[in-house]
Amino acid sequence: MIIAKAGELLQRLIVRRAKQPTGICVLGMHRSGTSFVTGSLQSAGASLYRFHSHNPFNLKGNRENPDVVALNDDVLHANGGSWDQPPSKVNWHPEHDQRAIEILTALSAYPVWAFKDPRTLLTLEGWQRHAPDIRYVGIFRHPARVVRSLHSRDQTLSHEDGEQLWLAYNQRLLTLRQRQEFPLLCFDVTPDILLQQLQRVCTGLGLDGDRATDFFEHTLINQSAGNDSSEQQVSEHSLALYAQLQGYCSLS
Repeated sequence: MIIAKAGELLQRLIVRRAKQPTGICVLGMHRSGTSFVTGSLQSAGASLYRFHSHNPFNLKGNRENPDVVALNDDVLHANGGSWDQPPSKVNWHPEHDQRAIEILTALSAYPVWAFKDPRTLLTLEGWQRHAPDIRYVGIFRHPARVVRSLHSRDQTLSHEDGEQLWLAYNQRLLTLRQRQEFPLLCFDVTPDILLQQLQRVCTGLGLDGDRATDFFEHTLINQSAGNDSSEQQVSEHSLALYAQLQGYCSLS
């Protein structure tokens, strides 16, 4: 009798674990393809719960959860920084922790959920504390193309400042990838290759890989290669970091 009840309890625990929701966090610098990845995950079956579906710089929306963005902004401001002035060290306050728990609780109502906000690369330790089992999908882009795209939105942003931002975000992405294995995509490869890789990523996450390509539109890619001579202005440091990221790409 005791053995039977123990077996029933174990079976319930196994079923409960099997039904636990899967959380996905999309990581990458601004203007690097994170909206594309997140929208594709949504097409493949992941819930975004709340998200922006349109803005002037991205006609299909940046797919960001406004609660996540607001929290990340507040965490950065509390540490004397912002998205374009990354603080050297980020500490979370108890009120930030509580808000993260509320956001994650709401998302966890869905069997597979996802969120993205490039600022998360700057505030990641707090999110990891409250969602230790979250899965990551990363994406990066050539520094010159990111800088051009940032400058098209803010003419006051210099090439040097834009490149420093690229370094700050992508060094964090590289450091995380060196510590932990997760899919890493390059937004600079041809669309056919990118979509094939994305399908494999979605399938690996238990999503519908065949539907992952529904979100993509060629016309939404801005700042493609060869627009000007800015690629020759990129520092050796940035090019070396870019090459390191390429070495971790999901090519198989």
